Amino acid sequence: MPVKVAIIGAGVGGLTLAVALQHNPNLEVSVYERATELKEIGALVGLAPNGLRTLEKLGVPEALTDEVGWRSPSGIPMIFLHWQTGELLSEDLYHNVPDRRHHFARMHRAQLQKALLKHVPSESIHLGKKAVSIEVDRSTGSTVAFADGTSIHADVAVGADGIKSNIRKAFVPDHELVWAGDLVLRCTFDYSLVEDIKNLPQDSSHFAGPNAWFFGTRIGADQFGVTAGLSVDPENDPEFREPVWNAPAEVRTLRERYAHWHPVVEQIIDRVPWVRRYCNVAGRALEQWSFKDRVTLLGDAAHTHGGAFAAGVSLAIDDAFALALAFDEIFPPALAPAIGVASSELIGQVFDLYETTRKPHAAKMLAYVHDGRGKARARLEKRRSGGPESDVEFRKRMSNRGDPVWVNEYDVEAAFRRVVADKTAVQPTSCAAPSMQAQARL
Repeated sequence: MPVKVAIIGAGVGGLTLAVALQHNPNLEVSVYERATELKEIGALVGLAPNGLRTLEKLGVPEALTDEVGWRSPSGIPMIFLHWQTGELLSEDLYHNVPDRRHHFARMHRAQLQKALLKHVPSESIHLGKKAVSIEVDRSTGSTVAFADGTSIHADVAVGADGIKSNIRKAFVPDHELVWAGDLVLRCTFDYSLVEDIKNLPQDSSHFAGPNAWFFGTRIGADQFGVTAGLSVDPENDPEFREPVWNAPAEVRTLRERYAHWHPVVEQIIDRVPWVRRYCNVAGRALEQWSFKDRVTLLGDAAHTHGGAFAAGVSLAIDDAFALALAFDEIFPPALAPAIGVASSELIGQVFDLYETTRKPHAAKMLAYVHDGRGKARARLEKRRSGGPESDVEFRKRMSNRGDPVWVNEYDVEAAFRRVVADKTAVQPTSCAAPSMQAQARL
């Protein structure tokens, strides 16, 4: 019998995992999504070289097209400009991305979702399935209950249900998502609304200020995306006392908060037809992503990093690929049909390879996030005491930005192969017996 894998969530991470697992005849894959239909919802997302390379390996060429994603004509992935003068403050550069198709691509989330859906059989996707609880028996598998009163049983359940994951909550109920006052306003619309603006950057340009930033860029499908980030003071700002996610907002907020910014920013805002509000939240690094050798987490459910580096989509894609590689290692497609049952010992080995590959990278990201939040809180306290960051201090901070190459050009397959090689060197029969880490799981 094939290993039954239930993926909870049809976001980018869940769909990528479904694509990645399909080729393995030892697995039977189903996806369960809370939405009643897969509509074109969402906003601007960015796909870094690591995510694009992974999708190419998985056979999703549509995601690499110019129709889906916009790439800066200059070949510079991100340009940071002064919020008032437009002067160049900093820029990111590629280190080893010779193929233009792998250049950082900006796109609407729905376009990426559509590209992935072409490679997932429609009969394997089940809509209107909001997971509300999960029960696990290490010997027999997981039972997931849905809000509509139905339930399913699977050998493996993968929580790809987002930053507020109910699957994670079942095993880590005390995991706290903290809001530090970082507010994001987002919108996408037809490029025709802004194409006549004089000196409109064709490169993806990030106007940065001491307490806010404004990112405007062309995106695929001949659209334009705006993402504006504000550092608000929840204690003293009556408009933003509570963290909300994906709620309607007023365009006037953009106009008021970005008054006296660079003329291009103000002109773009004048054309923005609508805007929605998001509050970035983040949580501590989890001690483990997998539980009872039957359940694991993926994407924002596993690492609640709050959108740093615009890396969430690519991180989820790399999680999915690493988990698929781990399944292939323990249940090799060439040896199908697998002999025996989907024992917890074998599933534990899959999870061991997956976590050992991905957790260090995600932990580094979360350490960066929390360090940055600490510094932002210090700047907020300084503003409260009447000492805002000076322009000189701000420029110095921007010039000292770290190089995000370790995120954007990360090679998840190479990392996985190193993990396998290391485990084989220490324990030559590591793929035939349960690992110590697997035996220690809850």
